[in-house]
Order: sequence, then structure tokens, then C-alpha cells
Amino acid sequence: MMIAEKKTEAARILGEQLELFPSINESDIERTLFLLDKFVYMKMLVKDFEEHEQDLYQTDIEGETARRLSEEDTHADKTSNAIIFHQKRKWIYNEYKIAIRSIERAHRLIIDEDMRKAVHFRYLEGHKFMIALKFTYMSKSTFQRKLNAGVASITDTLKLMGILGREWKY
Repeated sequence: MMIAEKKTEAARILGEQLELFPSINESDIERTLFLLDKFVYMKMLVKDFEEHEQDLYQTDIEGETARRLSEEDTHADKTSNAIIFHQKRKWIYNEYKIAIRSIERAHRLIIDEDMRKAVHFRYLEGHKFMIALKFTYMSKSTFQRKLNAGVASITDTLKLMGILGREWKY
């Protein structure tokens, strides 16, 4: 009877204790896979924005991009719309930079070299599964296992960094 009471007390204490490192769930893994699938695109967009920011802004002002921000606008204030459009583009650029840096940091923190290679070729370089498999010289099942473990490791790190709590709707 005393043992059962002690287990209950221990369970109660564990239930009230805050997690130092929050555990990941299926939703976290789905968010990580979303970010990993978009990684190459985000990286290209960031590079393009850095190289052509002034050209994009000038095109917004002179072109028809900023004519109306939405179809519901009754009139168009092209100059202010161009500024709003450019600020939104810059905000997305900054969000993508945060995501890219966080994913790269989480990737570097993977301890197992094979896991790191699997994630690198599949997601950071953006190769299809079978092509990434050829780069690693692993069997298909080993590659899948290493890839899954690598994604779990990145998910864990991104959750600790607070990246998975952010809204990524673009």
C-alpha cells in the first residue's frame, strides 16, 4: 500500500514539474518538414532579395505591382502601396533569414555524421529521396532511418529555439 502511494506522489510531482526541454510531437515534425521542404526556395529568395532589393523596390514604384494591394480597394495610392508592398516583402525576407539560419544551426548540431549527411542532401540541397540516397552510399532503409532521426533532431532543436512556435503562413 505504501509503494502505491509513493508512485502516486511521484507521478503527481512529475505531472506538476515543468519540462526543461519540451518534447516534440507530430505537429512539430510536420512544421519542421514544411520548413525543410521550403528551405532551398527560401534560401534562393533571400539571396535574390539581397542582390536585387533596390531593383525590386523601383519596379514596385514604377510598375503595376502596387497599383492595388487587394481587389477590394476602391482607389489606388500607388506610392504608399509600393512602400507597403516593399515593407511586406522585407518582412518576409527577414522571417526567411531567421528560418534559414535556425535550420542551418540545427543541422550543425546533429551529432551523427550519417544523419547530418542524409538531411543535408535531402533537404538542405533539395534533392529527391532517391538522388540523395545515392550521395550517401547507404541502403534505402538505413538512409530512411537516418533521415527520420535527423529530422527529429532538427525538430527538437527548432522547438528549443522557439522557431516552431512562430507562424509560417507564406
